[in-house]
Amino acid sequence: MIIKDIFQKDIERNINGVIKVADTQDIQQELDENVITRDLRKHFVRFFEHFSKVSKEHTQDIGVWISGFFGSGKSHFLKMLSYLMSNKENAVERFREKFNDPATFRIIEDGVKNTETILFNIDTEGSDKNDGVIRTVFLRMLYRHCGFYDGELRIANLEWEIEKSGKTEEFRRTFEEFSGSSWVDVRGASLLMAEPLTKTLQKLYKLTPEMAEARINTLPDINITFLTKTINEYLARKPEGFRLVFMVDEVGQYIGDNTSLLLNLQSFVEDLGMKCKGQVWVVCTGQDALDDVLKVQRDAFSKIQGRFLLKLSLTSTSVSEVIQKRLLDKKPEYVPKLEKLYEENAAVLENLFCFKSNKQDLRGFQSADEFSKNFPLVPYQYLLLQDAFNEIRRHGNAGKHLARGERSMLSSFHSALKTNKNGNEYTLVPFY
Repeated sequence: MIIKDIFQKDIERNINGVIKVADTQDIQQELDENVITRDLRKHFVRFFEHFSKVSKEHTQDIGVWISGFFGSGKSHFLKMLSYLMSNKENAVERFREKFNDPATFRIIEDGVKNTETILFNIDTEGSDKNDGVIRTVFLRMLYRHCGFYDGELRIANLEWEIEKSGKTEEFRRTFEEFSGSSWVDVRGASLLMAEPLTKTLQKLYKLTPEMAEARINTLPDINITFLTKTINEYLARKPEGFRLVFMVDEVGQYIGDNTSLLLNLQSFVEDLGMKCKGQVWVVCTGQDALDDVLKVQRDAFSKIQGRFLLKLSLTSTSVSEVIQKRLLDKKPEYVPKLEKLYEENAAVLENLFCFKSNKQDLRGFQSADEFSKNFPLVPYQYLLLQDAFNEIRRHGNAGKHLARGERSMLSSFHSALKTNKNGNEYTLVPFY
């Protein structure tokens, strides 16, 4: 019997060591392999309890801050939250099976009805950190969500205005008559579409050439009032009870100690809370807790804190649970064989993993069940590798950005299992 044969899932499959919220190529695998640990279950329930309460009461507490060190799983949690709330790939039913608790899941099910999410990494989308970048990025993400061209805001804004007038289909049809090309195919090439676009607007809106050109080249001042007005116009097209959730990854890292950016975010979230009456939410992630990120005057501190009333702090206390379920889950027919292997060698294993040091948490196997769940890993190795990552992070520049949570652990053990998969018969210590 070969070690690679005992696992429930193919050990050769790809597992991303770093979660990218914009990468949606493997949604089904991400949902299938998502592990709801005890801590994550609490975070999901706490979020949806707050989400449902605020949405019904139309209060202004629409900001959520998710914190955790690099590798703690905050980006993955945000991504799963987005999939669940938008019900991508039937995510609601997949999560129902994982929760296996109808009463608890009812809270979540009520919260995901009639909801859309806009998920993005602000560090990727907002390269220039000027005063208006927060508003510009949110507007661009809304336009992208609507299917407009987000590469140039004046073009996306023009599409938005045409959509509001109910002439999108007529516009695209007329543009193709003048240009011979589909609008969607050429809207990013300004030189190719300038003349046919001008003629199209002239015909649709009875404009002079000068007026049409002015309409193409005019971009309103993207202030907070304009942004919230645009968002409310989008909400007006939706049924009663609809909610829109902006899910923004790495806000803490992006803002850093830039007080101006932080105050812009605070002002935007505050305005959304007042003008959208609980229909629009902003969920952010940061490597640190919000009070660690904030480096502003004391009088502004409490005000910004109030915009993010719900704060969720993620840790990596359930690393072993995630690795057991994602990597080490065994085929049913091999579980009795592993348990028998343990019973036959219990004394040998006890001597093999008896550590005479002050590290009392570095332990071996305590039962046949624990052996079958962890084999070919040993429980102490979860803690040992985590300590090693912490020390690497603590010393030297190379380790400062090294993940120290479940992602890095999962990736490391996955690489070890793949490397040692072939030709390894059952042995007590296959590769340590």
